[in-house]
Amino acid sequence: MNFFIICSLLVTNLWAQSNLRPAQKKFQSEVIEKTISRISDKMKDNKLKYTFINSFPNTLDTTVTNYDPNTPDAFIITGDITAMWLRDSTNQLWTYMEFVNQDSKLQNLVKGAITRQINQVLIDPYANAFNYQKKQSEWSSDNTTRCFLGVNVHAMSEHLHERKFEIDSLVAVLRLSVGYYKETNDTSIINFKYLKAVQRILRTFRDQQADQTEQFQTYRFPYTFQRSGRSTDTVINGIGEPLKRTGLLRTFFRASDDSTIYQFNIPENAMASAILKQIAEMLSDAKLSWSLRQAAQPLIQEALALSSEIKDAIYKYGIKDGAFVYEVDGMGKQVFMDDSNQPSLLSLPIYGFIEIDDPLYQATRKKALSSANPYYFVGTAAKGIGGPHIGANYIWPMAIVTQGLTTNDKSEIRECLRMLVTTTGGKWFMHESFFKDNPTSFTRSWFAWANGLFGELVLKIDKEYPELLQENYA
Repeated sequence: MNFFIICSLLVTNLWAQSNLRPAQKKFQSEVIEKTISRISDKMKDNKLKYTFINSFPNTLDTTVTNYDPNTPDAFIITGDITAMWLRDSTNQLWTYMEFVNQDSKLQNLVKGAITRQINQVLIDPYANAFNYQKKQSEWSSDNTTRCFLGVNVHAMSEHLHERKFEIDSLVAVLRLSVGYYKETNDTSIINFKYLKAVQRILRTFRDQQADQTEQFQTYRFPYTFQRSGRSTDTVINGIGEPLKRTGLLRTFFRASDDSTIYQFNIPENAMASAILKQIAEMLSDAKLSWSLRQAAQPLIQEALALSSEIKDAIYKYGIKDGAFVYEVDGMGKQVFMDDSNQPSLLSLPIYGFIEIDDPLYQATRKKALSSANPYYFVGTAAKGIGGPHIGANYIWPMAIVTQGLTTNDKSEIRECLRMLVTTTGGKWFMHESFFKDNPTSFTRSWFAWANGLFGELVLKIDKEYPELLQENYA
């Protein structure tokens, strides 16, 4: 009898330790709760079950810090940093996009985030992260400028948490609205302010096609950035290594918030090309008023032209030895690597830039998941892609999820799932990164984007290989 009592207490204690969702949740969705119950009931492995139950709703549970359903308006923090990243907030909410038509409250939340992002772009299209209210941030002393009446002036403001220019930040804004429209056909997000933000994004992208020589000739530098500290947090001379106009867009920072080596980053440009085409298709398809249609038409044409121009340049400058490279300068210099954050070379099919079974993508994928990539690490706990943001031997769960999302191979998906649920360090959440030989050594215990991505992988598995949810993962 005592044996059974002890076992019962151990099971109860394990459940208490593993159910780490807050009692007071920031936002609740009935359809998400039902989905958690439906899918977790299929799971035999407790590691998988507990990680899914905690991770999948993490954005809703913990990061919706300010939500006004009447405006609508939503401020979504990234997790342990209480600022709203354009890229992160889009990806955090993307996890739930397929459910917005089943829950009006959830739909309104996404709509509110779109409203917030549009306002943020209009504040400063070169910023990547914003404060909820005006205040000084830890990066207020960054030396970053904008061009005003031909003169470069200090550009950090109290609206901004950080001002690192990354192409994917602006593309993420477009992607969230495209995804929302595809699910809802709700055209109310498309108003004159929205179109003004799209115009600002397109103009910013055109400005960042210019090389430094052109900028010196016109004395016009739309953006410069320097920061004291580690090299991956600053930009050489504020404007980066020399490059030559190619049709590609310059990005000063990657999706990891690390500075680029060469500013023509291929994954960032590929994502831009794909989503610019999708935003043009959305604006063409939407039933708009006459005045909105007239305002949208030149933006549609510009988005399509820019999308095509970028794609052509990627295929001209961004391929070597039968695979995409990571960054180029347009003058012959290239670097092959892949980074754990999205967009990455590994993630290209996710945005619709290329099909998974395309031989060029498969060659690139094989190379990224090998020693040809200096940030691919193999350890006793797992193998996967990391990056310079944390450094050598630290694998990012986000990259393992991306690997699982970009394959149709059941055995590869199973192995990705196994690595993910056995490397939480007993915390039942995804982390930013973990040491390849010891997952209890990890960074960032609260990283909502990674948690949501894990949920996306489980949703994919539930649709395509539900039998994998019933297996045990040692």
